[in-house]
Amino acid sequence: MSNAGPSRRYDGRRYDQYRPLQIEIGELDRADGSGRFGFGSTAALASCSGPLEVRLNKELPTRATLEISHRPLEGVGATPSRALVTTLESIFPTVLSLSSYPRSLIQLIVQSLSSSSTTLNSSTSSNYNPDIYIDIEPDNNEKNVWPQFGNKIKFEDDKSPNTSYPFSIRSTSINSITLACLDNSSIKMINLPISISISYLINKGLIIDPTIQEENQSSSRFGFAWSFGKNIKVNVKKSISKQDLKNKMDIEGEEDDNNNDQVEMELVWVESEGKFTKEIFSDALELSKIACRKILDEIRSKLGEKLENRKLQ
Repeated sequence: MSNAGPSRRYDGRRYDQYRPLQIEIGELDRADGSGRFGFGSTAALASCSGPLEVRLNKELPTRATLEISHRPLEGVGATPSRALVTTLESIFPTVLSLSSYPRSLIQLIVQSLSSSSTTLNSSTSSNYNPDIYIDIEPDNNEKNVWPQFGNKIKFEDDKSPNTSYPFSIRSTSINSITLACLDNSSIKMINLPISISISYLINKGLIIDPTIQEENQSSSRFGFAWSFGKNIKVNVKKSISKQDLKNKMDIEGEEDDNNNDQVEMELVWVESEGKFTKEIFSDALELSKIACRKILDEIRSKLGEKLENRKLQ
């Protein structure tokens, strides 16, 4: 892979290595399902409630009404929070079997547990000082514009600043909701979306699961979510049957015993910021596939441990 990043990063990780995962299920007693997911200290906590009674003005006769909300760590949700909700709304309506619960409500709430500060650093913002331009008596038909023509935003070393929440926070939000939905045994899931963030550092290459500092230093950033479908195979201990775990995961579809190694994957979300080439994007896409498979394996293991503990109680 020509665009692979450095052999070691400042925290000792390889370019294709993510931070230790936080995977917790069922922490919230008052929610039907809850899940905590984190890459290192970047984490999110989500709840999944339903099916619930829905208001008449939001009732749908053929499927459940899906309501998604986001709560930032500090302050109130603004434009970045609304953008994150829009991302979640593009993923989870196809993940949950909403048609199985007509005239009801399913609520997904995600709480960020990490700082979402995305302000530009001083070296970047100092290069952007546009002059106000108001032409009182224009000589032609051009409209008044601001900033004045000719002024362009220049970023030091071709760095591109974040314009919304860091991609690592967006990925943890997606993964935490996936865990919460898995924990809610009342709602069927059609597939499992798993997300990862990737950044491209100037003169260094692509890195998996960048920290917020690394994202701010990158020239381009990517967010991917892969949905794993009906042929998911779960490796569990003998004390738990595959059927029990399959029922708990509520993944619709039958297993194909003749093709045990096949796992269906579908790209359900991709966002990008900054400047990058087609080759960089292709390499980032391949890295995201590998990383999401590894994350899925860890979620399987964690869910298997929880079911085993419940069985022993």
